[in-house]
Amino acid sequence: MTDEAEGYADLGMWREAWDALEALPPEERATPAALRARLRCCPGLGSWDVGEYVAKLLSDGGKADRASAAAFYMLLAVYHAKSGNREPAEEAIGKAVSAWPEIRADLIDEPALREVIF
Repeated sequence: MTDEAEGYADLGMWREAWDALEALPPEERATPAALRARLRCCPGLGSWDVGEYVAKLLSDGGKADRASAAAFYMLLAVYHAKSGNREPAEEAIGKAVSAWPEIRADLIDEPALREVIF
């Protein structure tokens, strides 16, 4: 189960959460719950490329999957905005809204994205 990984992720113990996911049987690593847990780890580990891949997988899933993907894309947009990379930040914002339109208010309220959105 992904409970151990989720517990580590809740504590911000990203490497331990990742390792717990890697210890799962292969068929469990690809479940939506495991992918959502892995996606939570990606920003903390600086694994933005892996996160983009996982978020893309989840973007067409159920409500929890799409919300997780959008949250990741929002963090990716913040990362790019803080790095001065406006175009990738805009792309991440578009992917976030596409995955989960309800994230618009959070995007607008995020100070790091003000320059990109407005």
